[in-house]
Amino acid sequence: MILALETTSDVCAVAIGTVESCVLESCNAPREHNRRILPMIDAACASLGIDRQAIACVAFSAGPGSFTGVRLGAAVAQGVATGTNAQIYGAPTSLCMGERVFRLTRQTGEFVVQRVSRRDLVYEARLNHDGEHCRFESTDRLVKQDEFDGSCQVFHDTLVPLCAFDVMTLATRHELDWQSPAHALPIYVEGDHPWRPTS
Repeated sequence: MILALETTSDVCAVAIGTVESCVLESCNAPREHNRRILPMIDAACASLGIDRQAIACVAFSAGPGSFTGVRLGAAVAQGVATGTNAQIYGAPTSLCMGERVFRLTRQTGEFVVQRVSRRDLVYEARLNHDGEHCRFESTDRLVKQDEFDGSCQVFHDTLVPLCAFDVMTLATRHELDWQSPAHALPIYVEGDHPWRPTS
């Protein structure tokens, strides 16, 4: 049994179960993830009629993404995993988005995913999906939204919303990479931080 969390964007989502049969709770909740995520986990467990102790792995979308959302997802995953003796899997958010692109469009080969960071900046990664697995051609970087060279199709999170099911999909494929709760670490990219120097 896998519990999967998505908190890295305005979407707040929980999936619990297996890729063959799961319950999904999802809502658009900008800046409300901290209030919603635990009740959503409880509601998902209740709908399956299971206790949290049945969870073998807590998978979370590890970023990059919303600075607060990424840290919240890691902290909640670590707390639940510690309390249930479960393991942890941190799924790169861009790979999760790549899985969602394939699920919605059947897009294979190279493509780019972008997610809003702040102002005119986006997180951008180049991916390749072979019809079974998604992999990085180049990992996430922070760029201006209009910098892309147009060499392949771009999918933006305004049209391809993130989903906890894709976090679960990656966790299922990478069971050998599950770790202890101490390894619930967010993924950041160079130059990505919320602080500004004072003048």
